[in-house]
Amino acid sequence: MKALEISTITFCYDKATECALQSFSLSVEEGQIQAMLGPNGAGKTTLMRIITGQLMVKSGEVAVYGRRMPDQTSLGSIGYAPQPISLYPTLTARENLKFFGTMAGMADGKIGERAEAVLAETGLVSYALKYVNTYSGGMLRRLNLAVALLHEPKLLLLDEPTVGVDPQSRNHIYQTLARLNESGVTILLSTHIMEEAQRLCSRVTLVDQGKDIFSGEMNKIDNLEKFFLEKTGRGLRDE
Repeated sequence: MKALEISTITFCYDKATECALQSFSLSVEEGQIQAMLGPNGAGKTTLMRIITGQLMVKSGEVAVYGRRMPDQTSLGSIGYAPQPISLYPTLTARENLKFFGTMAGMADGKIGERAEAVLAETGLVSYALKYVNTYSGGMLRRLNLAVALLHEPKLLLLDEPTVGVDPQSRNHIYQTLARLNESGVTILLSTHIMEEAQRLCSRVTLVDQGKDIFSGEMNKIDNLEKFFLEKTGRGLRDE
């Protein structure tokens, strides 16, 4: 079954000279960890915002587990950890989880149960009562992930989940994602770390200038960084 099916979507920001996504298609099979790679500004974050209902396309179709989006049932099956840290710094980890669980419509008892589970999963039980503004970069990334996991999503969208973290936190996140996938969670991972993509993912999609330029099996690619540069070019992407 397709966990995610995106068919020829186009999205343009107001007053932009070029569309962020142009006739873009993507398919993710249930149970996979799939990488989505592309240079800065390729459209990866825009795509995740479309999948999560933050942006609406004017053409094309997005379906999650066979349901055309926007669909409240399907939205409830998605977990999203964005690249910007989306936490309240003057709240503790447990208070952040309580807030986001309430916003998601979870019952108090379920929030408490799941908060303890995701704190344990991300190695933050000992820091649950500490204010987030005292957290290290690695701890922030792990709590960002914990929030995304709180409601037990079937499809997990990760936008640069290990950027700026120490090797220990990165390894812990890798182990967490592997366990989640083994339990049946489908993961779409956007990253600039080629080693990370090759370690975790069975398929890869390359995005450039809002278009899908390649999709295929990861094990067919010997050197992902070399392959990536061959497909997207070596010119700098500073804008």
